[in-house]
Order: sequence, then C-alpha cells, then structure tokens
Amino acid sequence: MDRLAQTALTALRQMQDNKFDLANNLANVNVPGFRRDLPNEGNAGFLKELEKLSAKVLPLETEARKFSNEAGQLQNTGLETDVAVLNEGFFYIQPEDGEIALSRRGDLGLNAQNQLVNGVGDLVLSDGLAPIILPNNFTSMSITDIGEVLVQQAGAPDGQLTPVGFIGSTSSEIDQLVKSLDGNIRKADGTVPAADQTARFGQGFLESSNVSAIEELIRNIDMQRQFEINVKLIKKASDLDSAGAKLMNLPT
Repeated sequence: MDRLAQTALTALRQMQDNKFDLANNLANVNVPGFRRDLPNEGNAGFLKELEKLSAKVLPLETEARKFSNEAGQLQNTGLETDVAVLNEGFFYIQPEDGEIALSRRGDLGLNAQNQLVNGVGDLVLSDGLAPIILPNNFTSMSITDIGEVLVQQAGAPDGQLTPVGFIGSTSSEIDQLVKSLDGNIRKADGTVPAADQTARFGQGFLESSNVSAIEELIRNIDMQRQFEINVKLIKKASDLDSAGAKLMNLPT
C-alpha cells in the first residue's frame, strides 16, 4: 500500500512543477516573442534501505528548462521600432542583472542613454556584442532584413541614411538552447552561441508569444483531473491499509 501512495504522491509533485510552467506560460501569453516553457524531463528514483529498494520514491528531473521554439504569429504594427525575426534565429540582449542571452522580443525603443533596448529594458547588442547607440538628432530609423540599423539624421537630405550598426544575431546551436533560471535563453552551460548574422528581420512587424491560451487551459483541466485521480488513489491506499490493520487486530 505504501508503494501505491508514494507513486501517487510522486505524480502530484510532478504536477506541481507542471502547474508552475502552465502559470508562467499564461502570464506571458501577451509578451512579444515569448517561448512556451515545456515540462522538465525525468523519471522516478527509489531510496535504498539496507541495500534494498524501499517504497520511498522521489521524482527525478533534468536541470535543463526546455522550451518550444515554434514561431508565434506575426502582427503588422507598422511601427519603425517594432521588428520580428522571420526565421529560427535569435538576437542578443544584455539584461540589467544577468549575462548575455538570446531573445526574439522585438518591441524596441531607446533608453535615457539613446541605447537600443527591448520592451523590458534589456540592451539589444550589436554583432560585436556591444550596446547599439543611436545619435541624438535622428528623425527616423530603419532596420534592414539583415539587421543593419540606419537612421535619418536631422538636416540630412531625405533618403540619406547613416548606418549605426548591426543587430547581432545567430541561428546556430538552436537545439542546445534552454531557459536559464532568470527565464532568458542561453545554452545549458550559461553561454550563448557565436554571432553568425544569419537571422532575418522584418521591420514594422512583431512576433507574438507562441503560447496558446486555449491549449494551456485545456492542459490545466487535464491536470486537475489527474490530481483528483491521484488523491483518490492515496485515499484508497489509506482505506486498504486501515482494513488490513483491522484484520490483524482480530482476536485469535
């Protein structure tokens, strides 16, 4: 009976982690370029007592937090500060309190230092992994399909654009990318692939999150049913154990 109860408890612990992923996905359903979290891979392990396996079982998980790299829908915003990655590539960002990471969040803007940043203030980095600084007196900005940033400076003839730099990007080692504890995308060892400038950009477009609210809600209902089933299993194990104890207490 102990094994039955422990197995059900292990399933409940796993569902608790899945609930966290589900809640995080739903919380970021409207974040541009967000990549849906996937459940951790893993199995179960039994504790040993005197060289024998006991009924005590623990869930085992890999440390890598994987995500779905399925593309989100493209929205035509028409804004010169919005940019979407059109292939499987990523561009580089520098979070305020973290190491360099990869992103597809393309709602760009400028900070107080005229540095190019995304919607949460992360610096967008160049192909040399340095901040991209725009001049103070520009009137418009253009981003080419290869990520070159051009500006129309005040007083310059129309159409005479000044290059500022390239948005650093990569499409290599995609299968090795995971989510770090801070939620940003890197390789499992905390580094990022080298820049190869293979991402293709579309200015005036914004990629939405690849989270489907309907799918996540269906997953939530399914997990709720699984939770109820496992609670019933624990209750059944308790009833069987109580019945066995009563049999043992019968007078002889």
